[in-house]
Amino acid sequence: MATSGTYTFNLDSGEIIQEAYERIGSDPETGYDLKTARRSLNLLLTKWANQGVHLFSLDFTTINMTDGTDYINLAADKYLDVLDGSVRNNNDATKPNDIPMERISLDDYMAIPDKWTAGKPVQFALERNSQYNSSGVENHKMYLWPVPNQTYYQYVGWTMRYAQDITTTYSENPEIPKRYLPALISGLAVELAVKKAPDRLTVLKPLYDQDWELAREEDRERVSFIVQPQVGHI
Repeated sequence: MATSGTYTFNLDSGEIIQEAYERIGSDPETGYDLKTARRSLNLLLTKWANQGVHLFSLDFTTINMTDGTDYINLAADKYLDVLDGSVRNNNDATKPNDIPMERISLDDYMAIPDKWTAGKPVQFALERNSQYNSSGVENHKMYLWPVPNQTYYQYVGWTMRYAQDITTTYSENPEIPKRYLPALISGLAVELAVKKAPDRLTVLKPLYDQDWELAREEDRERVSFIVQPQVGHI
């Protein structure tokens, strides 16, 4: 049996838009057709960010803490949340030491009587500022407690970020794994059908729901899950 021996299949954003248009029984004929499809594609990727944690959206992030500063910043245009984190003692770069940090609510942070206690930060509260502007000036603030008392502490952890933009360079690939392509095309077809072919929604929406669920179910870590009942003592 002859096979290609390659694993390079992918679709750029232009091909994804073309495929989605074909599913609604049309073709992009004008520049505006491409513009509205690109806008819908970016909105769809943003919608996915609101639907939980995706492995492809996780970044292992390192941020230096500043001695005497009670917070660190996360760019609000790139990151949407923090999954977990540790404080790293990077005094000896060859042997860094990580201690898990506890995420607390903003209410719990406000209840700390002395927010300027100095030491190794072991807790953080995240203020998620969604009102960033196009230049990315605004930030999410991660408030630290205790306040760092050294220059070599770092935050290290998994942060959740948005997918990169779909731009007018239609030869670029969307920043998703290949396994998500069927869901992305089906989802874009639904978005376009809402605007251009509502009669196709009864066919396209169930297909998208199926492709999305298959992608979500596959997007998981392959680790053992063990349930151990607690046995009480009399």
